[in-house]
Amino acid sequence: MIRRRTLLTTALAATAAIGLAACSDDGEGTGGASDGGGASDGGGGAPALSGVTVSEDLGAEPTVEFTAPLQISEADAEVIVPGDGAAIAEGDTIIWRHLYIDASSGETLQSWWQGAPAGGVQVNAEAVGPAAFEVFTSMTVGSRFAMAGWQQDQSGQARSLIQVADVDRVVEPLRAEGTAGKPSGTFPKVTLGDDGAPALDGAPSGDAPTKTTREELIVGAGDTTVAGDYLTMHYTGWKWSDGSQFDSSWDRSAPFSFVQGQGQVITGWDENLLDLAVGSQVMLVVPAEEAYKDQGELAGETLVFVIDVLDAAHLTD
Repeated sequence: MIRRRTLLTTALAATAAIGLAACSDDGEGTGGASDGGGASDGGGGAPALSGVTVSEDLGAEPTVEFTAPLQISEADAEVIVPGDGAAIAEGDTIIWRHLYIDASSGETLQSWWQGAPAGGVQVNAEAVGPAAFEVFTSMTVGSRFAMAGWQQDQSGQARSLIQVADVDRVVEPLRAEGTAGKPSGTFPKVTLGDDGAPALDGAPSGDAPTKTTREELIVGAGDTTVAGDYLTMHYTGWKWSDGSQFDSSWDRSAPFSFVQGQGQVITGWDENLLDLAVGSQVMLVVPAEEAYKDQGELAGETLVFVIDVLDAAHLTD
């Protein structure tokens, strides 16, 4: 997960082991993907999910039945209900509704149907692992899938988990689209590459703002972002001090996602990406106190971000 004082990096995929969810001790977590496939005993035996029954009613929260504790010696994955939407391809960013169950106890740790955030992942073999990549690229939008695997909680303990998720959509387009905004002209002008990637036409000048300042460069026409959304975006960040770029999701060809309002990102993001239409592009100028304060490589820096809001998956429909 992305913490408020760490550098922004791509975090759609699991961050530890084959991770299903970055679960904390209280069962909260963010959506990641498991590395599915393989037999539960290292080969030759029954797959981990062979003893798990998952309901097929896509209109209701999945019910998951198994005898706990479920032993998972190797990751496993399967499609429960094929969807009737478009095929999922390499590089797609998919959004899903999901639940996570502790395989050792049978306890539901997190469920979108019970008020937890949605989740998603970019379908990239390097990010999710070759087995999960094979499963994802065999699915279509609307599919329900199950995966069994492990993830480390915040204490470093590995948890065995079952993930069941319904794939809701593929995020597209992967750039802001809408009408031109009316920036103040106080900050550097933004130019866009052919793919939509932003650049500044010069270094910032003058005194930096003391509170995060937001300007809409493109006004989208999609749903409005609210607290608790699983937001997906492209972004680039520059230092106010010299105009140098320090990070960009565009350079990785990987959109970035996080849950709004849960402290997973810097304060300037958490508090200033609300009430925006999906499809919008905004500039955020974030002072150090609302960015990384005195921590890390960007300690003391005011930061300039240009952010394309690509998707907002709500807590409920």
